[in-house]
Amino acid sequence: MDLRAPYAGVLYLPDKDFMNPNTPVMLPDGQVVAGVGWHTWSQRFEVLDAAGGLVAECRPTGFFRKRFTVRTPDGRPIVDVLPGSWRAINGAAITLANGQPLGVRQASMWSDRRFEFSTAQGLVGRINPTTGTFTFHPDSYAFELFQPVMSALEAICLAQALRLVVRGMRQARNSASAST
Repeated sequence: MDLRAPYAGVLYLPDKDFMNPNTPVMLPDGQVVAGVGWHTWSQRFEVLDAAGGLVAECRPTGFFRKRFTVRTPDGRPIVDVLPGSWRAINGAAITLANGQPLGVRQASMWSDRRFEFSTAQGLVGRINPTTGTFTFHPDSYAFELFQPVMSALEAICLAQALRLVVRGMRQARNSASAST
């Protein structure tokens, strides 16, 4: 599978296992098309092709390390995610590699694990969780792209960047509740 070609379909992105720094990205038939390498402490991640070659990496930037620009190994941007100030997801600015903006909204007010994506043409994709809320792997996702407005690589990078945004929101929420 060419990760850079426009894609419509479903990608399964399991959450990180405790001792495993890499997780697969799969098609519905179980075929592994890519992998995500996690660096928990630095909030950095890498996307690897099916053969294990590096195709993208993200190092959070900005004063508070809240901007997630995913780049190719030679520095070209793939996806840029800038969370909103007051509403991290619904106020986020997302830009794809071709410069096209992508709208995002949390699809459930009770869950920080469901997202919908749109362009000027309407709804183009959705992320839904594949596990229950109170599991050891709450951020296992199925990313369904209805229209080929982005590549599989852009979708993988976007899902991973949103995972980091959501984890940051959870940490801030947990810190606020622990300090009260």
